Amino acid sequence: MVTQNETYTSSVVPYSPDILDDLPIDDQLAVEFFATARCASFKQAARGLNVPVVGLRKRLEKLEEHIGAPVFVYKHNKLALTRTGERGSQYLCQLFGPEGLGKSGEKEVPKLTIAITEPVLSDIVNRDLVAYVRDHAEMQLEIHSECTAQMLSECEVDVGIAFVSPDDECAFDRHPTYRFERLGRIGHALFISSRYSRSVTLPVESLDLHNFMLVVPWDEEILAGSRKWASIMAEHQGGTTRVKSYNLSRGLVVGGACIGVLPDYSRKLERNILPVPGFLDDLEEKDVYLVIKSKLIRNPQVLEIRRLIKKSFFDKKDWLVR
Repeated sequence: MVTQNETYTSSVVPYSPDILDDLPIDDQLAVEFFATARCASFKQAARGLNVPVVGLRKRLEKLEEHIGAPVFVYKHNKLALTRTGERGSQYLCQLFGPEGLGKSGEKEVPKLTIAITEPVLSDIVNRDLVAYVRDHAEMQLEIHSECTAQMLSECEVDVGIAFVSPDDECAFDRHPTYRFERLGRIGHALFISSRYSRSVTLPVESLDLHNFMLVVPWDEEILAGSRKWASIMAEHQGGTTRVKSYNLSRGLVVGGACIGVLPDYSRKLERNILPVPGFLDDLEEKDVYLVIKSKLIRNPQVLEIRRLIKKSFFDKKDWLVR
């Protein structure tokens, strides 16, 4: 295989029909050959097939050793077929079909529906989930930024992360087709940007809130059961903004001179915000649960996602209430 710093310029290709007729190639190697040719990249081909890139390159190098000439070469920082590779590709198309993959080489594409409630999706599992998607280009994933009771009741979710009230003893019984695994507990509180209110001028009474825009949370279940919040909203004579996006809610508090409800750990993400104490003392903390369909408990992809989520929460354990 010609490296990026080399150029294959020979006008005579050591090509032998007898060698091609006896290529040591099976369905898997054919799939890897055509994927590499399509992607013009060893790494992307390996991601798309969910195989180690080192193994893929070694198998292709053995193919080149058998032929006696490179089949791939770097041209202008892009991987391309050599003349030998093009002739080999034509030969393999005859064996495996015009699409470069016969029926015997076709695989069922793994499909998963993932539902992760905010703020967990953006703040805790985001980075590891992006890495998972990058390394599993062969999968069909559907990712939702909420995991509601209705979604679980209709069995729309394969893997999810949901908030559950600590006092809701029937939460698990309502969804018998799922397995619940507790990950931790997250609290919420009112916050304001320190740029717009110093600690000595923080609102202390409901009347003080009238001069601020109040941001209603992206998920109203967070405030369920809080009589103080209901009282604040009933008496509030200032403006309000309702948004369904957690990231926009946080952005309005951080840079929009608004007061809004954010997770307790928000000061670990944004140093220029201050908690506004005394208004939501009755706001209930929420337990965070990993939710998996019982029939998928031993699914390899699901097991890997579970490991990823557990790692994400372990890395952020100091963010959780307990």
